[in-house]
Amino acid sequence: MSKNQHRKPAALHTVYALSVIGILLLIITQFTGLFYYFDDRNLYHRGNFYLLSQAIAVSGIALCFFMLISYRKNLDRITFLSMMSFFVLPVLATIYQALAYGFSLQCLAIVISTQIMFIMDTVELNMRFYSQQAAYEKARYKAEHDGMTGLLNKEAGYKRMRKYFGLMDSYDEAMLMFVDIDDFKTINDTYGHTVGDFWIREVASQLRHIYWQDDIICRYGGDEFIVLIRNTASEQVLETTLGMFFQQLTRASEQRGQDVHCSVGVCRIAAIRISGNRDISRNTDGGNGEDTRGGVDFGQCVKQADLALYEIKRFNKGTFNVYNSGRS
Repeated sequence: MSKNQHRKPAALHTVYALSVIGILLLIITQFTGLFYYFDDRNLYHRGNFYLLSQAIAVSGIALCFFMLISYRKNLDRITFLSMMSFFVLPVLATIYQALAYGFSLQCLAIVISTQIMFIMDTVELNMRFYSQQAAYEKARYKAEHDGMTGLLNKEAGYKRMRKYFGLMDSYDEAMLMFVDIDDFKTINDTYGHTVGDFWIREVASQLRHIYWQDDIICRYGGDEFIVLIRNTASEQVLETTLGMFFQQLTRASEQRGQDVHCSVGVCRIAAIRISGNRDISRNTDGGNGEDTRGGVDFGQCVKQADLALYEIKRFNKGTFNVYNSGRS
């Protein structure tokens, strides 16, 4: 309770002294019958100074109790209550035992109170552990996610995407998409930054709604997003999902009376089925079906998706452009 202080409480030294005195008197009792003795029939009897032994015990407990009260603010509720039980039960048992000869309740009360402290402390430790675990998870979530959209941030998104790309083989397919809000500076200049922030959150929400949990979506920065669609390179899937995305964005734009749309650049990593039911990677630009097993160059795919986005924004904003990539 006093771990943050330079000195131990003075009352604690008194408790130590009472404990030493009690032990010495108990040793003397074995030879003098000061506190108790056994008669010739081996029956137990209290000595003339039996109540002194109880007074010493109660005095030490009382001092500890007052110290507990003094340091109440240093303790959480569960620990305080469990320690209170250690004072209450033995003191009550001691008072009863002193008044009612023939009953020995002190040890039983100490055992019960100790068990209560053990149980309560175990509960408190578990609560502290789960609280720390929750705080850790919260901190990790904040470190990995973008505060405005709730999506993964660039660093965390790239880390997960690189891991997936590094494990890809010739059987795996994927699509990496760069999503950009067209003319975002004009939106901010025309409607204000609050509206610009709204559209960033809206695009993030639409992407999260359309794509599966297995897919990876992150905010690249500003008004740009990166989406990794895993385990498929189907052109039909791409057209369907992006068609839904564009439609929902158009509907939201019309409802607000604002002209907002997105352009998307896609890097498509596909595989092709050949004779013998064996999958190999395909570079659809060359179309030669060359087997190039191994991981996929993530950085190259990002560049290709970015290039596809640049081209579509240059010639036909508000739609998507696909770059078909081969294996590295």
